[in-house]
Amino acid sequence: MKDNYDHEPGPSLAVLIVGAGIGGLSAAIALRRRGHCVLVLDRADLSSTGMVGAAIHLCPNITGILPHWGVDMQNLGASHVSRYLARSYDGRTIQDLNLAAEHSARWSNPWLMVHRAALHKELRRVATAEEGEGVPVVLEGNLNVVGVDPQKGMVMLEGGETVLADVIVGADGIYSKTRDAVSALPLFRSGKAAFRFMIPRLAAVSDPETAPLANPDDTFSLWLANDRRVVMYPCHNNEWLNFVCVHPDTESHTTLSDEWNKETTLENVIQVFHTFEPRLLALFRKVDPATLKVWQLLDMDVLPSWTIGKLALLGDAAHPCLPYHAQGGAQAIEDAAALAAVLPRDATKLDEVSERLKLYESIRFERARRIQHYSRLAGQDRGGKKKAEKFDALQFKEYNFNHNEMGHAAAAYAEWLKERQEKCGTSS
Repeated sequence: MKDNYDHEPGPSLAVLIVGAGIGGLSAAIALRRRGHCVLVLDRADLSSTGMVGAAIHLCPNITGILPHWGVDMQNLGASHVSRYLARSYDGRTIQDLNLAAEHSARWSNPWLMVHRAALHKELRRVATAEEGEGVPVVLEGNLNVVGVDPQKGMVMLEGGETVLADVIVGADGIYSKTRDAVSALPLFRSGKAAFRFMIPRLAAVSDPETAPLANPDDTFSLWLANDRRVVMYPCHNNEWLNFVCVHPDTESHTTLSDEWNKETTLENVIQVFHTFEPRLLALFRKVDPATLKVWQLLDMDVLPSWTIGKLALLGDAAHPCLPYHAQGGAQAIEDAAALAAVLPRDATKLDEVSERLKLYESIRFERARRIQHYSRLAGQDRGGKKKAEKFDALQFKEYNFNHNEMGHAAAAYAEWLKERQEKCGTSS
């Protein structure tokens, strides 16, 4: 690894992104399309391309952005959300919504469910492809970032090597190392953890007991108790059912330091949800126990700032989001769109980088803060049977989904340019 990396001479910026997840790759694509030379570093072995992980929502606020970047939505194996079915823990229906009938009236873009690995693979393809706008992104794995000097634009690696850049993007997730250069705010337990796993949909529909839960194949299903819930939805060409089972973290013995892939047991899952309807427990028993994971749901107070010097945070590094509104990945993608909007190649001077990163923060800060807050509200314990049965599945969805970040960021950037030009005209 060089102290700096090669990039085209001229007005393009050397951008270093820490983290090759969904947010980091989204930023890489968006900044590549702006004409910059982008290097992405990640501590993981990026040579692995297997279908590991869980599923993710692609909500209407981002399914308009991805095709604009050249993402081929046909490569994602997406399932469309056409029905939203909420039940009580014992199987009684609380809310049953036909979204297909009113989708076009509610939102401009589709609501999709995909395997996270399929999305990651497609983002990586777009970022590194020889064809397309800009210079292909360079990905480097097995590199552990241990520190950042945001004033020098320097990233320090384990082993003592350094990399210099004009812009550093901290997209290294909830356990971010780059965040340390901006704030010392600690993570804290939300009080909840989540089991996550997938089962073949064929296994569910082949069993008369569980088939009604897996049909039709376009349903987002939810089971609610006062202090725990189960989410189920299809993905990957409707071949898999994805489960997220939220519960008090004391019941699965997770800790603050546990990361995404801590293993657990089927016995633990059944015990934690033993009061839920028998058909659902029968579905649980169809999982391969070796694939079961448990995930500590962590939170953090609102950062006072996301940027300092040449460093800007993005996604969970800037604003960790609890999963109850499925907006964590979406907000990282919106961040990427806004960041690219304020860094056009031909108009960005090196001595303006810090100011423009502050503009990015100002464009995104309030929306990300509100979605963090709404996600916390959605995850609150229901507080009794009556409150659980008044659950509103689409609360806050209008704010979350009816947003065009590309248009919003472009308008904010244009207004900033206008104000700056007027100020320069007045001073002259």
